[in-house]
Amino acid sequence: MYLCNVSQAGDMKKLATLLKLSFIVLGWIVFILLSYVAFKDEKTNVLITMKDSLRETINIDYQERLNKILVSYRPLGRKVKGVQIECGDSMETIYFEDSIHESLATQSANQYVMTRIIPVNPDKFNKIFQEEWEKNGVSATKTGIIYRHNKKKAFSDNDSISFQSALVTPVQTIDAKRSAGVQAWAMIHWTEIVKHTTPKVLWSIIAYFIVLVWVSLSFLKKPLEKDIPASQKCTQFEKMVLKLESQKLYINDQPCPIAPADFNLLLLFINAPEHFLTKEDIKNVFWPQEDKPDNKIHNHISTLKSSIKNFPEYQIITEPKKGYRLVISSNG
Repeated sequence: MYLCNVSQAGDMKKLATLLKLSFIVLGWIVFILLSYVAFKDEKTNVLITMKDSLRETINIDYQERLNKILVSYRPLGRKVKGVQIECGDSMETIYFEDSIHESLATQSANQYVMTRIIPVNPDKFNKIFQEEWEKNGVSATKTGIIYRHNKKKAFSDNDSISFQSALVTPVQTIDAKRSAGVQAWAMIHWTEIVKHTTPKVLWSIIAYFIVLVWVSLSFLKKPLEKDIPASQKCTQFEKMVLKLESQKLYINDQPCPIAPADFNLLLLFINAPEHFLTKEDIKNVFWPQEDKPDNKIHNHISTLKSSIKNFPEYQIITEPKKGYRLVISSNG
C-alpha cells in the first residue's frame, strides 16, 4: 500500500496508449507498403506477359503480310552485319549495329520493305494480339495497338485516348532501319492483377491484414471509462486505487461503484496493520458513542463485500471472535 499521484499514472497511461497507437499506425503503413510492392511486382509481371504476346503477334502479323508480297533478299552469312534488299528496280543495303542471325536479319529487312508496300494494320494487329493475350489467361476490358512509322502514329479503332490510362508496353521496333514500331496497351482492372498474384505472397498479405485488423479492433474496443481520471491523490493497494478526494474506487483499472461509507471502511482496512480490523476498531471510527453496534458493523461489512463482489481476488473474511481481514486470494 502506498500513496500515489494519479496525474503521473495518467501521464504514463497516455504514453503507453500513444505508443500502442503508434505501433498500430506503423503496422498499417507497413501493410500498405507491402500491398503496394506486391501489386507493383505483379503489374510488372503482367507487362512482361504483354511484351511476350506482342512479340508473338509481330511474328504472326509478319508472316501474314509476307505471304501477300514477294520480297527478294541476299543474306550475307549465317550471322550477318547487313542485308541487300531488292524491291522492284531498286536495291538497298542495310547494315546492323551488331551481327545478328540470318533469319532475324531477313525478317527485319522484309519488314522495312513491307512498311512501304503493305504496312501494319493496327485493327488486324490488335485482333491477333487479343488472341495471343487470351492464351496467357489474363483478362483485359480493352486492348489496343499504336503503330508508329516515320514519327507518325496510327491507332487501332482510331482510339488515341484510352491508352493514356492503360498499361502500355515500350515501343517494339520491327524493321531494319528502326523506322517502324508497335506498342500494345490493355485496360486491366486491379482485381485481375491481384488474382494473378503469387499465392504465397497473397496469403501472406491476407494473414497480415487479419492480424492487423484484430489488433486494431482490440485496442479500439477498450472502454474509455476504464481510464482513471488524473490530478487527484490516491491510495493504492495492489491493483486497487482509491481516489481520496472524490471517494471513487478503481480495481484493475475499472471503476467499481461504492458508497462513501464503504469507501471509508475499505480505506480503513488498507491502512490497518496486516489489513485486519476488530469490531472495536470499526466501532471507534464509525460509531464511537454506540454501546452495541454489532448489527451496524455486520451490515457495513456485508455492503462492502457486495461492492467488491465482481473482483473475487479481493475478499473480506471473518475471523471468528477476532474481527475481519482484507485479503488477496491466491488466484488474484
